[in-house]
Amino acid sequence: MEIQNHKKTNGKTRVRELVLIALLTAILSAGKMALSFIPNVEIVTVCIMAFTFVFGVKIGMPSTLIFCAIEGAIYGLAPWLISYFIYWPLLSMVVALMKRIIMKNKIIIPVLIALFMTTLFGVLTTFVDTIFYSGGQSFWKFYAAMYVRGTYFFLVHIISNVIVVAVLFIPLTKLLEKSKVQYFV
Repeated sequence: MEIQNHKKTNGKTRVRELVLIALLTAILSAGKMALSFIPNVEIVTVCIMAFTFVFGVKIGMPSTLIFCAIEGAIYGLAPWLISYFIYWPLLSMVVALMKRIIMKNKIIIPVLIALFMTTLFGVLTTFVDTIFYSGGQSFWKFYAAMYVRGTYFFLVHIISNVIVVAVLFIPLTKLLEKSKVQYFV
């Protein structure tokens, strides 16, 4: 009897996890679309950080990967999608690895992660674009030219993410923690 109850509990927990992954993925997609009219301002970063911080990589990573796949399905295959499949899961992994450090300072550490990772996003997307669009030209010259051309957008992205994470990370994680207790207990 005990084994049957254990199987039912595990099955119910797994269904809840799958529903949660779907819900968080929908929030990522809707959040990205909601702010898509403002170039390089997004809430995907803070959401992935909060989702992974509260629910762990077991929930955060699948939500992130499915979000990337949905982006490809909506907008088509292009070099930026490669950057998405590298960057967003990497962000989730960084937060998972730094959870203990984040717990010590829930403002400064998440803001520093957002600052570093958003800067990396500009470097990564420029690198991937250069691979596809340099046309055999001098790679590093083309890379430098593309990076300089995108500097304004990178700065907007970095500054906005720092502000968004500074303002929303704590309230979002508190809300998710409260939901986690109600949902999984």
